[in-house]
Amino acid sequence: MMNVKKKNKIEKVTKPYLKGKAFDRTTLSTALKFFFGTLGMALVFLILCVVMNFDAKWLDVTVNLGIVAGVYLFFAQYGVNAGADAVNQGEIMYSRQEKGRPVADWELSMCFHPMKGFIAGLIGAMPLVICSIIFACIAKRQLTNLGALPAWVGSMEGRQELGGALAYYHEGGSLSLEAVLRVIIRMSVMPFVNIVGASDNDAMLLLERVSPVLNLIPAFVYGAGYLMGVNVRTSVHTNIAQGQKKARKKQAKERRARLQRGPEQLN
Repeated sequence: MMNVKKKNKIEKVTKPYLKGKAFDRTTLSTALKFFFGTLGMALVFLILCVVMNFDAKWLDVTVNLGIVAGVYLFFAQYGVNAGADAVNQGEIMYSRQEKGRPVADWELSMCFHPMKGFIAGLIGAMPLVICSIIFACIAKRQLTNLGALPAWVGSMEGRQELGGALAYYHEGGSLSLEAVLRVIIRMSVMPFVNIVGASDNDAMLLLERVSPVLNLIPAFVYGAGYLMGVNVRTSVHTNIAQGQKKARKKQAKERRARLQRGPEQLN
């Protein structure tokens, strides 16, 4: 059994690569793409979470957590692709350096760096995080809206002693900074709004207070995915080596078969 395990064990193949800088000429453009990705995330949350709203609480929670997991998986895969490209860039620069060819500073800076994904993600998430922080500081517990006046009470508004008090029911809500930010932030954390329940004012206030942390998660997911780029390149080189090994075995087997057929044809 031990011999079988040793035979079946795949030996990983890695290639050396040059390490780049945490910030390079592509960081800001990557951060901008990430920012538009967060806007897309908020739009996806808004559409899916409104459409997939169920009466059963357990089903509602399950579906909304699935939506969150799917969006986070997208950011992780986005980071994996970027990390793999950066490692590939480092491998090319290493090969060029080994051949004695010059490597420009800007080309070297674009190679893989462990913090590059986190920095790009944080910069891209910063607008939404700043809005979340401001909103978390000014957010207040939502009160129940006033209901409509009964018809028989409305008829008394003309009376001087009652008109001033009843006029409060006709005052419209002003469009404040808090109201605008509430719309933006609730869109960005819509699945969690559905999970805790928008009617629970205390839970919603707590959710709004922790919204900066929730809006930071995609940036860290992207950064963690970027780190996986090294493993992706290792897997690529390992698969190539395995394929070449199988091809050599196949060629050797065919060569032996030809050698065996040779004496038989002579007979």
